[in-house]
Amino acid sequence: MPSAKAPRAGTTAKVSVSIERADLTLLQRRARKLYGGNLSAAVGEGVRHIREQEGREALVAWLGSAGRATDSEREQLRSEWQPRAAPAKARRKRG
Repeated sequence: MPSAKAPRAGTTAKVSVSIERADLTLLQRRARKLYGGNLSAAVGEGVRHIREQEGREALVAWLGSAGRATDSEREQLRSEWQPRAAPAKARRKRG
């Protein structure tokens, strides 16, 4: 007599996906490195990155023309926002 499976706890869903073997190896390595081998946690990390990217794209769309910049404008903004290195202090000679 087959046993009835209990519904999954929380809001998770079990899925079956096909991915490149190299990608699976990468995910498994990441899972071992950061999540004690939990492959679902490594996949979840990737999903969080996708969610962040979707949010950025939604923000740019919401900003309209103000959210669009040329490559040179983006580079100028990056250089303005880069932290400035503190000037090297002059060394005094003892003696």
